[in-house]
Amino acid sequence: METIRRRVRTRGAALDDRQGLALKAYAVRERGVDGSPVNEYAPFYFWQSAAAMGEFHWGGTGFAGIVQDFGRPPVRTWVPVAVARGGAERQAVQWATVVTSSLGEGADLVSAAAGLARRVASWAGDESVHWAGVGIDPSRWETVEFITWTERRRTSPDAALYRVLHLSEPTSSSPSALPVASEIRAEGTATPSDATG
Repeated sequence: METIRRRVRTRGAALDDRQGLALKAYAVRERGVDGSPVNEYAPFYFWQSAAAMGEFHWGGTGFAGIVQDFGRPPVRTWVPVAVARGGAERQAVQWATVVTSSLGEGADLVSAAAGLARRVASWAGDESVHWAGVGIDPSRWETVEFITWTERRRTSPDAALYRVLHLSEPTSSSPSALPVASEIRAEGTATPSDATG
């Protein structure tokens, strides 16, 4: 895991000006720390367009580095319902939480989405939050909640807690009307090469 940390320190800024990227959190968790059952490098992305996400994954840059380092991990995609910035500055972010919840077969999707949007609105004024996003993964019918924090916090007992090693947020990005988000979970202790992903 120290190799991953070192590579992010030296190369993580490569996506700070990536066209079409709204936000990328270089997130990790370590087995036995904060309840994590695995060593995991788990970058989370918010994209300004599906085309920008596609270019990253099969345009020959970006994802190619992850494939070289870890093999080709699954890429989960989900549709954002709402995103917002809190009061914290990007440079102060140290933590992220992710919560996924199943939408039962009888769940009302309109009500579920409205509830997610209200949650994001409630975080927008939080001084320890930099970015909050919620969405729905229609391939699994799950809700996804992603928040970056300046302090170690969990929004629920089920929240997975990650350390954020670097946060890329191109200055041209806007937290509104983002059509797609994705996450890559590369478990194990693979050692990354010089490629950036």
